[in-house]
Amino acid sequence: AVPAAPPTASSPRPAARAQARRRLLVASAAAVVGGGTLRQEARSAEEEEPLALAVRGDRLVPVGSSDMEASLAQADVVLLGEHHNQLDDHVLELKVVQSMHENAQGSGRPLSVGLEMVQQRFQPVLDRYVMGDISEHQLFRGTEWSKRWVWAFELYTPVLRFCREAGVRLVALNTNNECLSKVERNGFEGLRPEDWRQYIPDRTGFAKMAAQPEFKTYLQTVLMPSYDLHQRLGVMTRTVTGQTLKEPMTLKNFIAGRLLWDESMAGAAVRAGCERPGQVCVLVGGDHVKYQYGLRSRMERLSQLPSAGAPWDSRPLRVVSMMLNPTPEDTLAPPGAERLALQMPVVAKGEEATRTFVPLADYVLVSRGAEA
Repeated sequence: AVPAAPPTASSPRPAARAQARRRLLVASAAAVVGGGTLRQEARSAEEEEPLALAVRGDRLVPVGSSDMEASLAQADVVLLGEHHNQLDDHVLELKVVQSMHENAQGSGRPLSVGLEMVQQRFQPVLDRYVMGDISEHQLFRGTEWSKRWVWAFELYTPVLRFCREAGVRLVALNTNNECLSKVERNGFEGLRPEDWRQYIPDRTGFAKMAAQPEFKTYLQTVLMPSYDLHQRLGVMTRTVTGQTLKEPMTLKNFIAGRLLWDESMAGAAVRAGCERPGQVCVLVGGDHVKYQYGLRSRMERLSQLPSAGAPWDSRPLRVVSMMLNPTPEDTLAPPGAERLALQMPVVAKGEEATRTFVPLADYVLVSRGAEA
């Protein structure tokens, strides 16, 4: 069996706690849409279709499966924000991937599935697996899963098997550890010119994004608290490759590592959509999906570069983002809150300060039985 990593403050929660939190989500959604109808619907449903909720301002609005499928069918990219060690989330991912593949059969837009779990250097291994040239065990060994990802391989095998059986391309999205460790040690100054070309080719747009009020808010409210948690746990003396640092990782280098991670995954997903025009479904941790400034905004920017090419050279990239079984603690909700924080408030300073809101995601997807 493949071992799973122990939970940390930045890791997914134990299953029992997650289920309790999802019960609160279903209850709070019922309150938002009025009365107890939503919760009653979830209890009485015999089917195993997940409960889909659209984020509309500060409200959650139930949507039917046909509306959800129509939304997915129009997307160029679908982002699925998971908890890495939660079985319910992986079941939802399989359902979405199967639905998108079925639609692709009729639309002529082939599906690719992007994986945060696999680093870009191992793309040939994924290709060989989908072609049927290697086994699951060889895939596990060939991607150095236990060293470079560590979350239980078995949780991902249903999606991997489906993609191989259906001929769905698997795409390695993540930054190679060898490059990420340079940044965690020395910041962006540690990158060589070839590293910039591979992972952050749009250096101008990358820098401009950092000046946006929305990103600055995201930095203050999402990324910096993550650093504080890692500090309190005492885990900032090691890089992702397991190298020991003489001094704890600085905030600057921690943030640089996270931005490199997001920018390189966004770029890999956009390239996948260009190389094989169709749809890309991205399986990634929820922290990279929530409030848009992990992957979504980066993908939208990168898709408009002249080098991106068809099919996005004449229109904006169509992205649908979904948080899977989120809990209040996954959002900007205060400690002890029982409802999700569905918006990130942003104040843009200028002659007249303006207040805007960035949504948590387009949709929240909840496993049936969460309220049981």
